[in-house]
Amino acid sequence: MKIDNSRPIRSLDDIFNDPAADELLAKPKKVQVTYDPEVEKFKEIESWVKEHNGKEPEKTTDLSRLGERKLASRLKEIREDPERIELLKPYDKLGLLKQEDQNVALKEKVSHEKMTFNSLDDILNDDSALFDNSGQSLNSKLFDTGSLNAYKKSQENVAKNKSKRKTMDDFNKYRPMFKKVQAELTSGKRHLVRYGNNKLKLHGFYVLKGQLMYIESIGSEFKNNNRSDTDTDARLHVIYDNGTENFPLRNGLIASLYGSKQRGGGGKIVTEPDNKFEFGANDQITGYVYVLKSLSNNADVKRIQEDHPLYKVGFTSGTVERRIANAENESTYLYGPVKVVAEYQVINLNPEALETALHHALSQYRLDVDIKAANGKIIHPREWFVVDFETINDIINEIMSKLQMAN
Repeated sequence: MKIDNSRPIRSLDDIFNDPAADELLAKPKKVQVTYDPEVEKFKEIESWVKEHNGKEPEKTTDLSRLGERKLASRLKEIREDPERIELLKPYDKLGLLKQEDQNVALKEKVSHEKMTFNSLDDILNDDSALFDNSGQSLNSKLFDTGSLNAYKKSQENVAKNKSKRKTMDDFNKYRPMFKKVQAELTSGKRHLVRYGNNKLKLHGFYVLKGQLMYIESIGSEFKNNNRSDTDTDARLHVIYDNGTENFPLRNGLIASLYGSKQRGGGGKIVTEPDNKFEFGANDQITGYVYVLKSLSNNADVKRIQEDHPLYKVGFTSGTVERRIANAENESTYLYGPVKVVAEYQVINLNPEALETALHHALSQYRLDVDIKAANGKIIHPREWFVVDFETINDIINEIMSKLQMAN
């Protein structure tokens, strides 16, 4: 900022009338504070660096420092992703993102088959990870639950007069409710039926374009003045499981839920909980997702379990009992007995797509160390994860429920 010194200043009015005065008096811009998992994860890295006097976490092979190793991997992934760098710049108080070698060569990215996923929806929307049919349209995939950029793409053709979604400041109080519904869809307590009753239920759940929504409130009715087939309308408050909300008109949302039969559109109703689940004539059990805990006496395994939760997540087309019957002789089970913590019946879902999505979603928690077995062999675990069971359970329920919604 530069004040014009060629103009004499004789009064306060001269100061305030100077073109530079607006800049001088402007309040500094504040970063809008909203809950974002990506930001929280980055802050966790910053907190670690502060606690260790500016030292960055290292990808060590020391089994007692697995937490540090996880943070190091996370920081590396952030530095290699321009979009995440741009998102996190306002929160980078320690200059962790100001690295000369941030840019990753395109050849290096293409040469690695493993993709970088920033959110659960990146995983679910990735063609190579989930769909054999490369010609499958975007509309047939799952919706975005963690990335506003991806959400904007899905809204490019939305009419201007429709209510735009915005991030909720208090979504955390609704999060458990959405998790519960996802778990009930996974277990079969709730079902999805095609929308067709021309009504919306207060506090009801619906699915539109693969996204779970909740009708929080229905406003007072008012008369239509837009030559609509319906004489009255009402303003709704709708909350989505990606943490956004909007206030659409009731008739507009009903029309969207009906959709276009020619385009294969339309929404679904999420039924109320029903404990008497029965298989339909076209239902097919494709397998089971299972979560295991190691009971191995291996010194390395026990050392990890002393300080960290450790679970294996896998999929089998047969029974879980049959799959783990020979666990003590298989490297995938760390050459030791295992305990079944949970199993999830998979109905009408592509098993390869499901297992790929689960492992990508859990990749940041993957146990990335070599373990020497009692027989002298070196184990390279790829399906064992250092994370609490609650997180695993939430991820499994979310992915399985969304794969159902996308069908």
